[in-house]
Amino acid sequence: MGGHTFTFKQFRIVQDRCAMKVGTDSIVLGSWLPVHGAKRILDIGTGTGILALMLAQRTSSEVMIDAVELDQDAVRQAEENVNESPWRERIKIIHHNILTFDAPHYDLIVSNPPYFQHGQEWGDLSRQRARHTGELDHEALLKTAQRLLHPDGKLALVLPVSEGNNVIALAKADGWFLQRKCLVETKRGKEPVLMLLLLGDRETDFEEEQLCLRETDNRYSDEFIELADAFYLNMRAAN
Repeated sequence: MGGHTFTFKQFRIVQDRCAMKVGTDSIVLGSWLPVHGAKRILDIGTGTGILALMLAQRTSSEVMIDAVELDQDAVRQAEENVNESPWRERIKIIHHNILTFDAPHYDLIVSNPPYFQHGQEWGDLSRQRARHTGELDHEALLKTAQRLLHPDGKLALVLPVSEGNNVIALAKADGWFLQRKCLVETKRGKEPVLMLLLLGDRETDFEEEQLCLRETDNRYSDEFIELADAFYLNMRAAN
């Protein structure tokens, strides 16, 4: 997935100027998170625009999506990707710091947020900015989502398992309720490496799931095919 272009069934991602390339984490989150009832969606740190485009494909024509990004190169790339897609009228790419961004409340906020706390250095400054928590640490992300969500709104995140457990603890302390959690293993029998989270301000019946992406022989698992087949080209044929 590290090339300059990634082609999906209904859209294409060009990513030569983005620090963070299309990855399985965004694809899994964009396929998994519930979109029913959401009329206004916010994507925090859109990067290439991958999550915004996936959510546009999964939702009806009246659903509007704002995608906020701080890095200027990523903003231009996301705009190009959206403009080449079937949903250019429904997705707005916004160059802004999410900490000072203000808008009418959203029904759903999604984010593939920075993964690494300070102390881990990257050679590429833009990649370092994209991957470090920096000013938008997990607590700031949760506070920002609370500020921008409707009372019944939901926040969906993808994180490494260790980071995800930290976010769950922070979220509960901030008054969030964990509504749904999915542990993702890259290969059958391996320890889960990713965690998908759905948070809201109301207590609901908690759902805990596990998703395996590939079998031991490297074939896509049946559950991952069912989840992501609407996006991947030739997913079934690859098996």
